[in-house]
Amino acid sequence: MEDLREIVNKTRSYKGLSRKAQIGEIVNILGEIDYDDAGILEVEGLNIVVSTDGIAEDLVKSDPWFAGYYSVLVNVNDVVIKGARPLGYVNVISGPREIRNKMAEGIKAGLEKYNVKLLKGHTHPDSSYAAIDAAVVGVAKKVVKGTNARPGDEIVMAIDLSGSFGLKGWVKCFDSTLRKTSEQVQEMLSAIISVLESGEVYCSRDISAPGILGSLAMLCESSSVGAEVSLEKIPAPEVSFLSEWLTSYPAMGFIFGSPNTRIFEALRNVGFSVESVGRFTADKKIVVSMGQRREIFMDLTRESVFGLR
Repeated sequence: MEDLREIVNKTRSYKGLSRKAQIGEIVNILGEIDYDDAGILEVEGLNIVVSTDGIAEDLVKSDPWFAGYYSVLVNVNDVVIKGARPLGYVNVISGPREIRNKMAEGIKAGLEKYNVKLLKGHTHPDSSYAAIDAAVVGVAKKVVKGTNARPGDEIVMAIDLSGSFGLKGWVKCFDSTLRKTSEQVQEMLSAIISVLESGEVYCSRDISAPGILGSLAMLCESSSVGAEVSLEKIPAPEVSFLSEWLTSYPAMGFIFGSPNTRIFEALRNVGFSVESVGRFTADKKIVVSMGQRREIFMDLTRESVFGLR
């Protein structure tokens, strides 16, 4: 059994989290951004929400079909967790024919699963590398940002645990969508949007490649807060080592900040495992506990997920 210090060390050094430190260099060139899951633009009373992601090279090499499918999934999650219903998808596919076609097949499956329309694509047939980069646009009645966490609010995690692990290079995918129908997946995501539209959620972020604690750290730094989290309360499947779960990428995993945990019962009703795992704090330190042990995961007064310090 892992002790708490070992868990902290493994999750802190995980590539999915450590690679986020390169963001700061780009921000220094392009200018300040708010480090949210997606960009928001208000146009004539409409909240337009857009996200873009490039799929990790290791995943593309390991499973091009899955990379194409996840180019839809990851962007859909990013706009949904802002409160938006995903509508359209664009992409850039690069690489040799066999890999391109496999990625395209995965994309098609993803678009059908999430009922999202292909708006535009671009192909690099003669590139020296294989890659899939994509974006999704949606519209939100009410936007909930990942930059507004409030000290004292409870940290609620909702994760679909009905999946299975599949290592794709360094990316530890825990997929729970492939075996579900399109209707089941959309029902679960619609429940997320309904909770966000309730007016009782003040911040939200999806759990992505940095893992569960890494994604929480991104939310905390974006909001200039800290957190106290009980690792034993985090929804989890049966795993040999907790660090493996904390560094995984659940296909449907979300973090919320709210003073009212009762509103999340609706997520349990559609299949999510939901728990209040701790509280946001004002001291900008992310402290994790297990039993009577406590460790600092990150001190955001001295460290930065995004490489800003």
